[in-house]
Amino acid sequence: MEELRHLKENRPFIKTSQSSETINTRGNPDAYGLLWPTLFPYGVGMFEDPIRHKPGFRPIHLKSHVAHYLQIADKRFQTHLSFIFIMQNVMMLRRSNNRSRLAVRRGWWPKAMTAMDLVTDDVLKHMTDVFVAKKARKDFTPYHAENEQEQAALDLLRYLEYCSDHIEGSSAEVMVMRQEIRALCNDSGTPSIFFTLNPADTFNPLCSFLSGSDINIDTLFDEPDPRFSAYQRASSLAANPVGGARFFKLMADQLIDIFLGFKRE
Repeated sequence: MEELRHLKENRPFIKTSQSSETINTRGNPDAYGLLWPTLFPYGVGMFEDPIRHKPGFRPIHLKSHVAHYLQIADKRFQTHLSFIFIMQNVMMLRRSNNRSRLAVRRGWWPKAMTAMDLVTDDVLKHMTDVFVAKKARKDFTPYHAENEQEQAALDLLRYLEYCSDHIEGSSAEVMVMRQEIRALCNDSGTPSIFFTLNPADTFNPLCSFLSGSDINIDTLFDEPDPRFSAYQRASSLAANPVGGARFFKLMADQLIDIFLGFKRE
């Protein structure tokens, strides 16, 4: 209703179009301008602009460019509803496509190679169409192979393992970190103390301040601001998740530098 009232009052708006064809985001800065015309109103400053490869300019990596926009004083990038999530998906897709690999156990290698020879592009396309159709009609019953080629494709799902340890937040990365902890315990011994750090961002006014709330941090504990209840602190954090990330980094740095004494003089 608010949008309809906006149009009925002849107030300005932006007209966009839609299409069933996908747009390539690599080396195509105009795609980001089409996605967020309010973030790039002048058509400049988009990611991976080809002009940066010309003499006199310095290329900027996509991750560094996004991190810069999320740290500037203008919080429109931090508080945008879709910017953070879409750019995270773009970077995750690139990492998974560029450096991912498949692994197979040594004992399964002959079986995997035999199944690989039987699988063709037509078989994979047919099975993909069948799985999409089953998902559309909410049919979650097990799929039974119709021929030897489809059975070989199903066997490959058991033999092959997708290696994604280079992707941040993946289960493979967690497994690598666990292996590093075990290696440290074997080399240096078991730690003598264990503790859990819980910054409790929704209950700390510092997180609301980093999220952009108008809080006087000089009188943070002597005269706490009654306007910011627990619900308002959670709302400010949800509106600006970058503030929550900055708060967590601040707490982790203070723990490591002061409590553990890495930078203690």
